[in-house]
Amino acid sequence: MGDRGIIFSAPMVRALLAGRKTQTRRLLRNPEYFGCPTGDCPHQTQAECNAAMGALTVSDTRYAPGDRLYVREAHYLTDDGHNERAVYAADGAEDHITAIKDFRHKAGLSAEWEKRHTRLRPSIHMPRWASRLTLTVTEVRVERLQDISEADAVAEGCVWDSADGFDVWYVPGAQMPRHGATAIECYSLLWNTLHTDPGARWEDNPWVVAISFDVRNGNIDTEASNAQ
Repeated sequence: MGDRGIIFSAPMVRALLAGRKTQTRRLLRNPEYFGCPTGDCPHQTQAECNAAMGALTVSDTRYAPGDRLYVREAHYLTDDGHNERAVYAADGAEDHITAIKDFRHKAGLSAEWEKRHTRLRPSIHMPRWASRLTLTVTEVRVERLQDISEADAVAEGCVWDSADGFDVWYVPGAQMPRHGATAIECYSLLWNTLHTDPGARWEDNPWVVAISFDVRNGNIDTEASNAQ
């Protein structure tokens, strides 16, 4: 078992908080190392290739059941005059920024102080102590991206909606077309908004690590101390 950070966009963070997301797919790093590079596979059939890749040990994928992943998300760091804390962009940052600006003027603080407290920090820079969501890995699979099932696509955060007289699958808040005849189609649209490089797109059908997990609200280290 191990602990590590994992990055999610704001729509995916909201899906985690709502309990709609219990899976994520990440590109498999360096698949050619395992003998199955795109366009140069040594196996005779696709089935043999799939079996070989699916037999990878969990150590090859960097994830394993029992691992704990602390969610990194876009945020602001501020303080209450004593202790530093995080404000999460996925929750909507407008109120935070307004409050900081008002406080600065009332307290006669500098423009540099305001700038420091209203600077959006990308997910990758979130410190471990500021994370509010902890994922416990329950299953790890190596598969082709297009092998995703309808149930898996729902577990990725796709939602069915019949608003406006149209039955569609979509991901709330995501910058993607608001349509999809199936959850899989919805997920393919979402994937292509995040992966635009040749070889990584939906139509390229890359190898991915499919990670299933349980979601718990709370910091990873706070949970550890409470368990003792």
